[in-house]
Amino acid sequence: MKMTILEERKIIKTIKKLPKSSFTILDFMEVFKKLFPDEWQKLVERFGLFGEKKRYTVATYLANRLYAYSHKPESRLEPFGKYRKGGKGDYRRATREEREFFGSPWIAIYREVEKGRM
Repeated sequence: MKMTILEERKIIKTIKKLPKSSFTILDFMEVFKKLFPDEWQKLVERFGLFGEKKRYTVATYLANRLYAYSHKPESRLEPFGKYRKGGKGDYRRATREEREFFGSPWIAIYREVEKGRM
């Protein structure tokens, strides 16, 4: 069994603490940072933040973990649809402020499974 850097239970705990049922990676990062400051610091040291001239940042790592988690049968998230030509998928245009922290003109929207569907 492959060991990941971030335990799934921390992903679940973070999702439960988010104020809305749909959220971006930036929302997730903000709550995760407050819940797990030591873990956050380790991730930042390993991957870095946007603007540090790294292609694979802590945001990329966390987004990939959320994507993988969303496709598990017991996930609290709807399965995430990757971006496809024509703007399809679970993305929206990022605001200028979001681009400053994330870099991309598109930002992923993750959604919790509706109550009763779990």
